[in-house]
Amino acid sequence: MKIAAIVSTIEFQNRATIESISKKYGNIDVFLKVNIKDIFKKKTTSEHVRINYIYSIFPEKIRRGKVISNIENLYSKLFILPKLKKHNTVLLTNTHVAYLIPILNKKKIISLFVDPYSLMSNGITSKDEILMATKSDYLLCTSKMLASDYCRKHLGINVTGHYWPNTADLSLWNISKFKNMAIQSGEITAGYAGNMNEITINIPLVTEIVKTFPHIKFRFAGNINFKCENNKLQFMDIFSYKNAIHIGFIPYKEIQKEVSTWDLCLMLDNIFELSKYVHHNKVYQYLALGKIVLSTKTHQDYEELHECVLEAETIDDFIENMTQAISIARLSIEVDKRVSLAKENSADKRAERFMEIISN
Repeated sequence: MKIAAIVSTIEFQNRATIESISKKYGNIDVFLKVNIKDIFKKKTTSEHVRINYIYSIFPEKIRRGKVISNIENLYSKLFILPKLKKHNTVLLTNTHVAYLIPILNKKKIISLFVDPYSLMSNGITSKDEILMATKSDYLLCTSKMLASDYCRKHLGINVTGHYWPNTADLSLWNISKFKNMAIQSGEITAGYAGNMNEITINIPLVTEIVKTFPHIKFRFAGNINFKCENNKLQFMDIFSYKNAIHIGFIPYKEIQKEVSTWDLCLMLDNIFELSKYVHHNKVYQYLALGKIVLSTKTHQDYEELHECVLEAETIDDFIENMTQAISIARLSIEVDKRVSLAKENSADKRAERFMEIISN
């Protein structure tokens, strides 16, 4: 089996699993899809997997028209398909590369759903998702609800996927690199990392925990991108409290240093339909640095991690969990337990699971 993983630039930042497949099995090559206008931009490299570049002619927004789609399809047949002639299996990692499916009809197709794209795009990507789900030999999904319910409930097709959860890149999220930076005394620090918007931030919850724990420092790293201006203003009011600060966006390969100084790692998603399908890989990243995680309970995916990931459905329960977490956050035996859990969910383990699924 020779696998071609077709990926886009942004998501290839999280490439630990593909690199693990390459190191362990030596049967995968990466084809990084970019628009032809970016042909002269700096190329991504990896010491563990071979990276090839393939190009699209048109931006995705205008590629949906029939005439443009036919031109892109012809270009793909002439210039992309020949590059895949040695590969009998193709892994499509998001909807941005779904347009290539018509030229792959003689290959085994594996598609990956990492988010409920259609719900996040107000249905714009549903056609691509349906194409991926119905034309693939294997559909891999990073959350249990994506695998079991999403296609039927939101795409109107009777397709179920294989649960293939996210993991952490332990070469980046390596506690041994940051042990000297962890705070062992003094005030407790709680941190949040990621985009802050209507999906990822429960504003009443955040307001309440900042008020309830004035002795805890709250640090928020990431972009603030609420769609509703009123929501943004409500969220920004939180930073009027002396114990809450927005430290801005920190690049992916630098955020580990910041997280290493936290005691409590927060996942603050609103509990609603969309969040049922979102499985955060940052939960494993936090555990890999020995951190306890406090999360709103949006699904059942983290139940096996319950000793180290404290979930709550209400504000009162979240506050109770925080009180418990404060007392055990720095205990060395608990830190070791969290790191062990992360290792059990490493990219190497995920690579093994990938081969198990597609070999059956």
